[in-house]
Amino acid sequence: MKTFKLTIREKNKKKTLSLDKGTLISKVLQDHGISLDTPCGGYGSCGKCRIRYLSSPPESTPAEKKNIPQESLDHGIRLACQHHVTEDLKIKIEGIVTQKGLHILSDGIELESELNPDIPGGIFIKNPLGLAVDIGTTTLVVTLHNLKSGKRLGIRSRSNPQSKYGTDIISRANAATESAEDAKTLQELIIKAINHLIRDLTKHPKDIVHVVMAGNTVMTHILLGLSIDSLVTAPYIAPVTDLQILEGADSGLAMHPRGKVTVLPGIGSFIGGDIAADLLVCREILPQNATYLLMDLGTNCEIVLKTPEFSVASSAPAGPVMEGAGITCGMQAEPGAVSDLFFNGKGRFQAVTIDNQAVSGICGSGLIHSIHTLWKQMLITDDGRFVEKIPRKGFRIDRHVYLSPQDIRAYQMAKGAIAATRKMLLQDAGLSPQDLDFLVLAGGFGHYIRPDAGMETGIFPSLPEDAFKYLGNGSLAGCELILKNKDYVFVVQQLAEETNHSELAGRPDFQEIYVMNMGVTRDEVQGGNLPQRGQRR
Repeated sequence: MKTFKLTIREKNKKKTLSLDKGTLISKVLQDHGISLDTPCGGYGSCGKCRIRYLSSPPESTPAEKKNIPQESLDHGIRLACQHHVTEDLKIKIEGIVTQKGLHILSDGIELESELNPDIPGGIFIKNPLGLAVDIGTTTLVVTLHNLKSGKRLGIRSRSNPQSKYGTDIISRANAATESAEDAKTLQELIIKAINHLIRDLTKHPKDIVHVVMAGNTVMTHILLGLSIDSLVTAPYIAPVTDLQILEGADSGLAMHPRGKVTVLPGIGSFIGGDIAADLLVCREILPQNATYLLMDLGTNCEIVLKTPEFSVASSAPAGPVMEGAGITCGMQAEPGAVSDLFFNGKGRFQAVTIDNQAVSGICGSGLIHSIHTLWKQMLITDDGRFVEKIPRKGFRIDRHVYLSPQDIRAYQMAKGAIAATRKMLLQDAGLSPQDLDFLVLAGGFGHYIRPDAGMETGIFPSLPEDAFKYLGNGSLAGCELILKNKDYVFVVQQLAEETNHSELAGRPDFQEIYVMNMGVTRDEVQGGNLPQRGQRR
């Protein structure tokens, strides 16, 4: 087969490769350690994996014409996922290179419990170890425990290496269903990553006799090597939602071969074991007669309404925008990502970035807070439009980073889905926000949203701020409870079984409620109590 030379320039570095004809450029970059931001999984829909042709560029594709301004196309900007090596080429990296320090919410609430660990019979180890694992779409977090003392020995976290197939679960689910080879690779990536964290925590992985794991439905099915064909097509049924038990030797994990792996039960469709773990933690920290909404606003948005009489859950089809994908200058929660925007009262706006680094882009919380702040300063109207004095391109946060009208629209669509889902759960139960004792926020994204911004934009219901409870990584905290006391296995099973799954997005009235909630402000104030222009506080 004929080979061609591909010369790659990244910042001050240069490398030249000899490649077979037809090799996809994005795969070449990935294989050689240049991981461009590809939240869509390489389908061309996000427009993030930008390269500049220093040699003659190819014809632009429909995906490029949609996502890249004509001026940039004229200057040789293309998407790495859209083109193959068909001649000698010279390119320069233009997109954001990812995973250089993802900001991970690793810890949850540490709860005390009676020590009653599950140590399989026939294993005799002086200090048996246990492992709690939270498998997130974006991140992985593991904690190591001494099962005799109950003491946590360490915690490790990292980004989920499956992100090369897309930052959202739908992209990965599609990859797994379209190719058996990709499904196997996705499984191997997650197991290899967990093993790396295990070996970083202990030199004696064979002393691990019990592993408790939780994740969303897609993540756990991929981990277990189960088909998810029925999950990605209507009526979106999860093949397996029961508690799963594996022997160590069959799991692929670095642990005792006769050890036990417990994978927490799901609730239905896209409501997985991570939500069951969240409910377990809520049971321990809230009054038993409490009525509350649990909102886990990570890459996937799950919402549970729990009362003393019943429990019902649904997922909001918000898409990946809340993780920074689908935004013009969007990025994950990495150093340099705008996480908040303040008006200093002296006519200037001040961006807050993760780790106080130079502005690189906007993450999900930064998107919400920026829109909220600009609305408060009357630069964005109630229906999500910039006022006339803002340039057509949008509001410039930094020299190269700005919030565009398209970004606001993408946010409104996601926010509308979240607000519609929580409101329909309450409406179907004959309840209102005033009937809630608590709003419980779990997961990385919800943890960083200011209550005032969440309420005034309508993502959260209007409640007193002391009604807000933060679980942090509730999935991990739930796994740790079960690791310390095996009796909690039966409790989490009961919680999952008694929680009904409601597929709201497919109902005829969902679209109407969704559209009604697409404004920048909450509808409670849109109905007539909205402060007059100039009176926002």
